[in-house]
Amino acid sequence: MPLISVVIGEGGSGGAVAFATANRVVMLEHSIYSVISPEGCASILWKDAEKMREAAEALRLTAQDLQNLGVADHVVTEPMGGAHRDANTAMADVGVAIQSMLNEMKAMDGPALIMDRQQKYLDLGSKGLAA
Repeated sequence: MPLISVVIGEGGSGGAVAFATANRVVMLEHSIYSVISPEGCASILWKDAEKMREAAEALRLTAQDLQNLGVADHVVTEPMGGAHRDANTAMADVGVAIQSMLNEMKAMDGPALIMDRQQKYLDLGSKGLAA
């Protein structure tokens, strides 16, 4: 069975890791996704939660950053003002992205889907993590 994760707001902590193990990851344009919050990261690295802006930048947690890094496969453009302003359009656009990805994977059998999922996960971090 193909697995597609959709991040529609904020994905964080251990649950975020589980999302990354899908065959494909879709993110709304203004969503963020990271294994730790910027505040938590700043507290650990600099012992100062006030440095959360620096931490957020270092984490590269935006949908666009994560697409460039190969974590997110598709970023869905949100309606003007954000998805909450026109939820029906936003979810229809997410549906189009999901359908496209399902069409892409429909020829894969179970073992191929598993290999695809494993390879995507193993490839995380190979697309320019260095600052």
